Amino acid sequence: MIEFVPTDPPAEPAPGTVAVLPEVLVPIRWWRGVSFERAAPVQMTPLERFVLELAMTTGRADPVEFLEITNLPGATLLPVAARRLLAAGALARDGDGYRPLSPGADRAARTRTVYRKRQVSLDVVLLPRTNDLLVLDPRTSGLRTVERLRFRSAGKFPVPHPLASSTLTDELRARLAAGTVAGIGEENTWVKELAARPLKISDDGWCPVYRCRGELWTDGDQYRPALTLPGAGSRDPVSLGLPGATGLAEYWMGLVNALDDPATQARAWDSLLGRPERLAPQTERTGPGRWRSRISGAIAVRLAELGRNLALPLGLTGSCEDAVVAVAIELVGGDRTAEALIQMDRRITAASEPGADVIDLPNSPELRDRAWRLGFPGLVYALRQAEDFRYA
Repeated sequence: MIEFVPTDPPAEPAPGTVAVLPEVLVPIRWWRGVSFERAAPVQMTPLERFVLELAMTTGRADPVEFLEITNLPGATLLPVAARRLLAAGALARDGDGYRPLSPGADRAARTRTVYRKRQVSLDVVLLPRTNDLLVLDPRTSGLRTVERLRFRSAGKFPVPHPLASSTLTDELRARLAAGTVAGIGEENTWVKELAARPLKISDDGWCPVYRCRGELWTDGDQYRPALTLPGAGSRDPVSLGLPGATGLAEYWMGLVNALDDPATQARAWDSLLGRPERLAPQTERTGPGRWRSRISGAIAVRLAELGRNLALPLGLTGSCEDAVVAVAIELVGGDRTAEALIQMDRRITAASEPGADVIDLPNSPELRDRAWRLGFPGLVYALRQAEDFRYA
């Protein structure tokens, strides 16, 4: 269960950031430079289409028949034209000729595409808590820099037994077949045996846990988690993006959205006001991690007594066993008293900005007292200047 406590108003998130988690504990394992084989679809050449049609029509693409039809050297050109069709599983060798294979031949004829294979090295990341498995480009993954930090784990997370007892090769093969590996794209990708000794997901059934800062960024119509690992010594912090980690994104958003629960919302307001409230104010969501509450005069007076600036969002920090999340509640008046108090704080806050003119600000004891309580002594001095430095 997540519980919220008052904090300073959170800073406005950077563009593209929808949620900030000042502290998270994330179980994570990674493997760098894993060898994959990829096959990208490419259009068949006219010669390839002819050879495939010949094989499918006659049952066998024969060099002699190829010569008779095209008047071109079949012994030389037929193997060249059949090379990619063989790799795509559309043809199979049959003596000095080639016979069609089903369903590869039918698919190739229908789509007029074959696959160009190539070897690639990718980084693999596993998040066992949320069961995310993703591949990253080694040039941009940031894992090399993370390893240079020699970052120490903050604990261990028990990996579920079926996953812990599996090898990386078997897990990748199973998830590639199921289409549940993030970051693959549209290319056909598969992995061969990685080493003579299979790499186990976990040797002891545990996964290291790292203490980081978490953020959720917009990524099309989804959210992309990112971790920031603190630097060690003179080393700067390192950011690690996790595109495709939808399980982690959903888990974090569940924490951010905890205030949607009326009971959690009521406890949060009890914490903000320092006392139980029989009725929490009407609250609506304005964005991820952002809410707006319509407060009564009584609540506005109480918040003002506690030194809260009603012109600024109220800051809340929610904590559970593995994460701390920051959210904000904007205040609007639900009656005249609340509206008046909020408007006063807005005028004081605006007048305290560098270069602001205080000439139109009411120089009343109530306003000066409020400005002092909000921590704007310079504004109070400016308002009292005419009185305190008036000479006959």
